[in-house]
Amino acid sequence: MAGNSDVSTEKCGPTESLGVMKLNDHKAGMQGLDTAKINQIIEEASKGSQFYQHKQKNQERINAKIANLKASCAKLTEEQKKLGRFKMDNLAGKLELMRDLSRTIVHVDMDAFYAAVEIRDCPELKTKPMAVGSSAMLTTSNYHARRFGVRAAMPGFIAKKLCPELVIVPTNFPKYTEVSRQVQKVFADYDPEFSAASLDEAYLDITDFLVARKDAGAEMTAAEAVEEMRAKILESTQLTASAGIAPNGMLAKVCSDKNKPNGQFVLENTREAVMEFIKDLPIRKISGIGNVTEQLLGALGVSTCRDLWDKRELLYLLFSESSYDYFLRVALGIGSFGGDGSERERKSVSCETTFRSTSDHEELCDIIRQLSADLARDLERLGLTGRSVTLKYKTDKFDVKTRITQLMSQTRDGAVIAKAAQSLLPVGLHLRLLGVRMSQLTSPAETGNNNAGRKQRTLDELLLSVECPARKKRKLDAQVSNSLTEADLTRGAPLLFTCPVCHSWRTSDGEVALNSHVDECLNQQVLYPEQQSTTSAGCSSSQSKLDRYVIRRAK
Repeated sequence: MAGNSDVSTEKCGPTESLGVMKLNDHKAGMQGLDTAKINQIIEEASKGSQFYQHKQKNQERINAKIANLKASCAKLTEEQKKLGRFKMDNLAGKLELMRDLSRTIVHVDMDAFYAAVEIRDCPELKTKPMAVGSSAMLTTSNYHARRFGVRAAMPGFIAKKLCPELVIVPTNFPKYTEVSRQVQKVFADYDPEFSAASLDEAYLDITDFLVARKDAGAEMTAAEAVEEMRAKILESTQLTASAGIAPNGMLAKVCSDKNKPNGQFVLENTREAVMEFIKDLPIRKISGIGNVTEQLLGALGVSTCRDLWDKRELLYLLFSESSYDYFLRVALGIGSFGGDGSERERKSVSCETTFRSTSDHEELCDIIRQLSADLARDLERLGLTGRSVTLKYKTDKFDVKTRITQLMSQTRDGAVIAKAAQSLLPVGLHLRLLGVRMSQLTSPAETGNNNAGRKQRTLDELLLSVECPARKKRKLDAQVSNSLTEADLTRGAPLLFTCPVCHSWRTSDGEVALNSHVDECLNQQVLYPEQQSTTSAGCSSSQSKLDRYVIRRAK
């Protein structure tokens, strides 16, 4: 099996490259670069900084997970692998029955959006490598700068080492938000219920639009409709957009990156075309598979979507149910997205932004007010209200944390959301990112009608519904050796209580220990730092963070 070299669980050595800092050359404009040289410059420029120390700690955790993953893999028997493959084949059969090739889904992505807006308003920047952000962090870069390896979510001081001529323009989110609204007006002509993933991208289901055009005697193809849409965006904003057209949101997002900038790609709505397209696709091209997941899967010899299928039994045995289910959907080109690109049912809506590090409480409160107003507008457009408000923040040491509070009733009032979020704001910390998220969503019409018939799950039901890999392995061992029934296995295994918030903490000490942890987790949950920071102030639905779905075993 590929990737069987020893992985140290100790601190990274002075000459050891940090995988979490490597350039992602699968992004548009990053192809054909000297990645080895760029990665060396990035690492040398970072050493000694808090950014580097943060990434170093992350890599140490990842190395430990990889070592644990390989050790667990080495202990698997052929019988377990055979049964794991059987289980995944059964799941694949069920997923095939769910495959929907009847819809036409479009993912539209504005080209280097923030940078393009600034270049439009300052034409002399057009021929220069430029980025938007600050010396602390960039939010995007134009295609000239990308040829040097400069990218979003990169500290500006590192970008300057890669490209000394780089021009860094401060962010202007009110301007970007206004341009985004112009773009979204065009989207609404083709799908009034489009799903905005951020200020600069959205998913549209144009199936009904195409049917309506045909019924009106003005039939057009999906490619023609999207060409027209992109032309309208250009006319309205003087900005270009790229698009992908496919049977589902996951594939449409990959397709939108194929012919960037200012292009589009159509994937035929047939199973044969989908499987041919997906088989050699690098896993990093898939939304939801970030740097950490790429390293974990790489340790098992998985680098393409075809590898996900070929090693499906290992995914079943070594990863959580959520992860192996998603990996299998990716391998089949089905994905976990609904028709509009929104991860099944929408669970939350959020806005976040990065900025120069500050501890000024008033300034931070102003940012929260702006984020809450943007969030309220998005909730209104979606026809949703929420009850749980989460504040996400990143410190100047790059630690990411969240705090959550429960409102007395459902709302989408920006002032109410802001007040709740501000009450969660820590005092005295230097922060560089803030985000506000609303969850426990319902539509106003549902609030009075559906709650009566909705039975809330008990804590016991919630805990018993979560199966950890350790228990799954015991079940597989028992099935192979003794052919026990599922009920026998469940009764025979000791009960492990799993935190329903972070899903990574477990105890067998009972509900008292669990409740104590849940209180702590809800009030100040320490999230695993994201490898692909979302640095825009755009609103987005909750996304699959598979980098958090790693080996979860009871200690």
